[in-house]
Amino acid sequence: MIQNKERNFKKYAEKHFKIVLPEGIDIFYAKGVRIGNTSLTGSKINGELGYAACDFGFNPTNSFIQNFGHLAKKNIVRLNEEEAKEFASGKNIKMDLGKKSKYVIINYKKFVLGLGYYDHTKQKIVNKIPEKRRRIITNNI
Repeated sequence: MIQNKERNFKKYAEKHFKIVLPEGIDIFYAKGVRIGNTSLTGSKINGELGYAACDFGFNPTNSFIQNFGHLAKKNIVRLNEEEAKEFASGKNIKMDLGKKSKYVIINYKKFVLGLGYYDHTKQKIVNKIPEKRRRIITNNI
């Protein structure tokens, strides 16, 4: 069992994406690793405190990336308009990003579309945006 999961996820976000959280935003543990404003610990999102920062496999969530991906300085993939529309509609993107599989932040212009997972064996970015969020993103491109 990983000790201090929230500290380890914060280190992962800093190392993998170079995301440094703003003042007043913390990572804490409440039925999973969560992220939120410490001054609003009484407020709940979908019955839980804050947003889920990662899943139980310790992978970042799309919510985390859509809310804090704009702070990233590493592992960002910028798409053109056609690719962005395809990705936002749920399609995977064929692309060679090297020999290492990893999570990436998908951007179009200055906007964070969401989370992708680069599968180096298939040379494609697997779409990790939940289906219910895709239409909203597609309509904004």
